[in-house]
Amino acid sequence: METAQGTPVASAPSDMPDTVSTAEIQGWLTQIEIRINEICIISSEGKLNTDQKLRINNLTKSVMGGVSQLAVQYQSAKMNYLLCHAKVKNLTQQRDYSTQLHELKQYLQAAPKTTEVNQSFADMIRTGKTSTVVPTKTSSIAIYPADKEKSSEDTKKLVQNLIKPEALKLHVCGMRKTKNGGVIISTDRKDDLEKLKASQQLQQSGLKLEDTAKRRSKIILLGIPTNMPEKDVFDCIFEQNILDLQPNFSRDVFMNSVKLSHKSGKKDSSTCNYILECTAEIRRMLIQQQRVYINWSSCPVRDFTLLTLCYFCQQYGHSAKFCRDTEPTCGHCGSSGHSSKKCARSEASKCATCQRFKKPSNHKTGDDQWPARKNAQTRYLSSIDYEGA
Repeated sequence: METAQGTPVASAPSDMPDTVSTAEIQGWLTQIEIRINEICIISSEGKLNTDQKLRINNLTKSVMGGVSQLAVQYQSAKMNYLLCHAKVKNLTQQRDYSTQLHELKQYLQAAPKTTEVNQSFADMIRTGKTSTVVPTKTSSIAIYPADKEKSSEDTKKLVQNLIKPEALKLHVCGMRKTKNGGVIISTDRKDDLEKLKASQQLQQSGLKLEDTAKRRSKIILLGIPTNMPEKDVFDCIFEQNILDLQPNFSRDVFMNSVKLSHKSGKKDSSTCNYILECTAEIRRMLIQQQRVYINWSSCPVRDFTLLTLCYFCQQYGHSAKFCRDTEPTCGHCGSSGHSSKKCARSEASKCATCQRFKKPSNHKTGDDQWPARKNAQTRYLSSIDYEGA
């Protein structure tokens, strides 16, 4: 679309009122010009003198010029109108986007800040917190029923009926259920486990007592060169570190005492982190040294712990991928049947994990100080062998 002077004009958007097109204006100008020419012809054929005919001719030209100028001004005004309309439409869209982003920000700020993987001790050291695990002093023993049809609750009630902690002077830290209908009893002293094993009541009940096997500890080595082969990394750990600390330590013993769990770090980075599963002895040597020397690098070494929180049921010990619950549990209000995203948020936050175990729950799911999280951390640390045989 162009004006009579050839100036381009933006096309009108489909959602705006119709405007007069250039073709219509040109049609009107042609019709006006035809009518004015007819007036001039009639005046020339009439009984008018020369001055009158000249005046009519000049007046018609003036009218034609004024109409043409009016058409040009209309086209210019229409062009400005279309440009302004486009700007207003663009600003309206930007305002709508801004409103949506603001609402999304408010929603995210109000959402509970839960995390599936707890912060590792390697991350904690970078924030100024301690990086060394303080091993728990508890000892544990597992008790299983002879009848495989019995539940953990049945076993728990039977043990509580048979054993009187005050009579044996036991320092029981806790009793929790485990698979195969068993329970695990934790105590402050190893002597207490011997008392339980020697108990005539338990022996005559048919219950089976088993020592709980602890898992190997994990450590994380930070800043290992990515382009370095794994074999070379382990060779350096042994040659540059272990032999300095334990000259009589053999390579075979070392290789049987340590295993690569996995690697972490940013993709395409020049360095990565090695998470190693190792014996208590290896862990103690490297943690006390605080750094591991690998080729030309000095890499900090830290204890590595991992607590998994399920987004689906809000419980510790597994991820949502392996959750057995059929309905989600809300991380905001603690109710089952809907997720955090679909929560009406009409009530204050409640901890779903603590609520399930009938603990104080007037805090957000994911709070660092929540009882359920502290219990999960205690259970996890007590399941790791930090001291060795």
